[in-house]
Amino acid sequence: MRQFWIGPYIAYIVAFGLLPLLLTFYLVGFNPSAVESLFLDFPPGTFQLALYNTLLFASATALISTLLALILAIRVDSLPRRWQIPLSLLILVPYTIPFTASTMVWYTIFDPLYGPAYYLIKLLRLPMLNLTTVPGLSIWAVTIVGIWGSVSFAYLVIIGGLKTVNKELREVAQIDGASMSQYYFGVVLPYVFKVVVTAFLITFILQLGDFDIPFILTQGGPGYSSTTLPLMVYDLLYFMGDLKAGETVAALLAAIATAPALALLYVMRAGGLYVRMPALKIPDKVFNAALWIFFAAILAFLLFPVYWMFLIAFRPDQYDFITPPIIYPTVFTAKYFLDALARSTPYVVTNVVVGAAAAALSVLLAGPAAYLMAKRNRLGPLLLTIYLYALPPTSFIFPIYLFAVWSNLLNTWWILILSTPIFTATLSAWVFFNVFRDLPNEYHEMAEVEGAGSTRILFRIIAPITRSAWFTLFTLSFIVNWHLLFYPIVLTQTPYQFNFPPTGAQTVTIFAIESIMSTSVDWSTLAASALVVALPVLVLSYLILGRMLEGFNIGGLKG
Repeated sequence: MRQFWIGPYIAYIVAFGLLPLLLTFYLVGFNPSAVESLFLDFPPGTFQLALYNTLLFASATALISTLLALILAIRVDSLPRRWQIPLSLLILVPYTIPFTASTMVWYTIFDPLYGPAYYLIKLLRLPMLNLTTVPGLSIWAVTIVGIWGSVSFAYLVIIGGLKTVNKELREVAQIDGASMSQYYFGVVLPYVFKVVVTAFLITFILQLGDFDIPFILTQGGPGYSSTTLPLMVYDLLYFMGDLKAGETVAALLAAIATAPALALLYVMRAGGLYVRMPALKIPDKVFNAALWIFFAAILAFLLFPVYWMFLIAFRPDQYDFITPPIIYPTVFTAKYFLDALARSTPYVVTNVVVGAAAAALSVLLAGPAAYLMAKRNRLGPLLLTIYLYALPPTSFIFPIYLFAVWSNLLNTWWILILSTPIFTATLSAWVFFNVFRDLPNEYHEMAEVEGAGSTRILFRIIAPITRSAWFTLFTLSFIVNWHLLFYPIVLTQTPYQFNFPPTGAQTVTIFAIESIMSTSVDWSTLAASALVVALPVLVLSYLILGRMLEGFNIGGLKG
């Protein structure tokens, strides 16, 4: 087996992951003035509030979304197999919508006069307040959107864990006369506890570094009431020009993310995290009814924003600002969608080129390296992979930004193609490792007996056998790249100019947020812009979600 297979991958994650991380800490050094400016550049208490908001947003989102995902997973797992795939695809709809697009739609939903929140406010007899504009409440608006966007991913992880439970356990439980509640609380949940903890930790880590939702929904306001540490990094870099202070916040965020990242590494390496739970005995009819009620409520919460996005994108704008709001289809028009589609062309071109190149680079680097790690049991590179994947984007951005300026690659496709695979190559290597680990060694051994070389074995035998994983990870990497906002907004300045060599590299996520940043917000244009961002990903996602649900394990998680 070729030892150099792992070389290019290690070189890449060191150059665009580990080295920028270390440089971030090095550039900070011990600089009291940088720390002092955190308190002087902002109003008193802003830094402490941003730290509090970051931890609140991440912990509340992770805890609630994991709990909701667990309820959904138990409901689906308890149903006949023919219902599991269709219901799972409905649950995963939010996972197919980029955060940029979905957050823009939630911006209209929270409007107390013209948005769907009107009816909830009337029903609960609450004050007519917009959560996004009230200090103390705006961070909870951000959290609600974070929960909405995280439930699907947590469900994907947990349902994968439930599928690993031996069917004989259910048969034995039925023979012993155990109820559904006893089976799930007393048998299944203790068995998949490791999977549930992993879903929580991954969600928590991802939300620590989330820039998109607070930036689009509230811009950190009103005032600084919903500012998080990633937003503070952006403000210090772009609006205050305080590079040292920005590096300090980025380093602090990386340090905070290290703790849950190490916990994730521990959980992934642990042989089992079996936890005894009380086997609650609830009559099956009551338990079933409760599951259906919770399932219906959670599914409505997940699907309504997508329905609302399509509704306001394809109706005349005079229907948008009416009280009480109209929440059913009336008149259809494709005017706004077609206009947004035409204006988005240079951004879409960038996304297609950069996304395809970054996805190809990710799987070509990660595939051979993961095969060697899996078959030679190289856990060191795997642990580094998971650790770098777990860190927020702000952990790497300053050295990469300086590199882009120094190399004259700022605002080009090349800097995005080179830098963004740090998120997808690490994810691909992690998943590939689990795919190749479960592949029988006989394939490799038989090929060696026939005299095949290692390179031929990998690309002529192993790759065709695992082509579903290669295709899925290429598509998933493309989708992740399509979602990105923080790297493009820092590393680009203008749209593609239709020239060669290409200049201008703003992406569709930047195109979409322009409609919400304008002084006069047109909801129809806003929703149409969001739909332009979401539609390609929506289609691509359903090409791979079925494969994942049929047993493709995104995280290699087993109880």
